[in-house]
Amino acid sequence: MRTVAEEYDRVVGVDTHAATHTMTLLIGATGAVVDHRTFPTSAAGLRRALTWIRNRTQDQACLVVVESTGSYGAGLAEHFTQGGIVVAEAPTIPAARPRGKDDAMDSARIARAVLGLRLDQLCWPRAGGTRTAIRVLVSAETRWALSAPRSSTL
Repeated sequence: MRTVAEEYDRVVGVDTHAATHTMTLLIGATGAVVDHRTFPTSAAGLRRALTWIRNRTQDQACLVVVESTGSYGAGLAEHFTQGGIVVAEAPTIPAARPRGKDDAMDSARIARAVLGLRLDQLCWPRAGGTRTAIRVLVSAETRWALSAPRSSTL
């Protein structure tokens, strides 16, 4: 069975967050960075991100690997899939941040993590729609509840 690097000319890794998504475009065969960019998570931001990918990949086979397709990346994964882009869930990658967090480096690591995988090893996002919306809301509610300041009682 073919690997991702053999099947796709370009691979985009996406580091997702509540307000922004950072994307890095790699050459599939070598893992070399072509470009990276950060987009807002708004509808307009997702449209610009889709256009950015299309403009940089043209007629090349492209795979977009999205972190957190069950939460922060759900809307992006659904939007890209509806736009005709092949989307896979990012594998779990151990954190390697000796000098702080860098979203561009993280998105490149996400893309590189799948290059050697066989196509049957990729994890595909679940169907979107109402289920996706509920997962995103529950995830956001949980994160908010965990980060909200606690009131003290006497």
